[in-house]
Amino acid sequence: MSSFFDNTKVVGTAFVIVAIILIIDAIFTIVLGFVDVNEDIRGDIESDKWLAYCVIGGIGSLVCAVLYTMFATKVYKGQYSEKIVILEQYVRIVGITVVLGGIFNAFASVAGGEDIGVALVGAILGIVIGLLIIFIASKINDGKQTVGDKIIWIILLIAFILLLIISILQVFALVGIIDGIAHILIALFMIAFLFDSDVKSKMNM
Repeated sequence: MSSFFDNTKVVGTAFVIVAIILIIDAIFTIVLGFVDVNEDIRGDIESDKWLAYCVIGGIGSLVCAVLYTMFATKVYKGQYSEKIVILEQYVRIVGITVVLGGIFNAFASVAGGEDIGVALVGAILGIVIGLLIIFIASKINDGKQTVGDKIIWIILLIAFILLLIISILQVFALVGIIDGIAHILIALFMIAFLFDSDVKSKMNM
């Protein structure tokens, strides 16, 4: 079993699958803006603002998807081969996409007619959470062993266990089965990486 989790190309493949799904989803969102959809799909967004809402949101998703794809490709090709590096870069890319997602979602919401104040609060929340995740990533492989590393290790373990549970539920709910399976693999690998002796040593565990 340990040899399976030592094969980083497997998790690289899972990352690539997720990246492809993200790109397809982003393109679909942009295209949907040019479709005359009914009110059930639009929700509170007026028909004349639907295009701007979808295009801005879709472009934001596409930017995040491209960045995720660049990361996934590096893991798949072995440019990121050390477990601690893959762990660090994965957490970092999640943080970056949360920041960008918060910004683009705010612009899309305003374009869709949402109150600027509400959108701004959402953007600030996304940016703060994203920056916190990026900060955590910066501490994973900084060459220092502190009490903070132990706390981060525990936080990451809880986060990846939650990701695993959510992904399993996603598969059983028959919603996004491929995406769910890919994220199950990612969660399992990240958990296995956390328990790797070298990673634990570098994170003071």
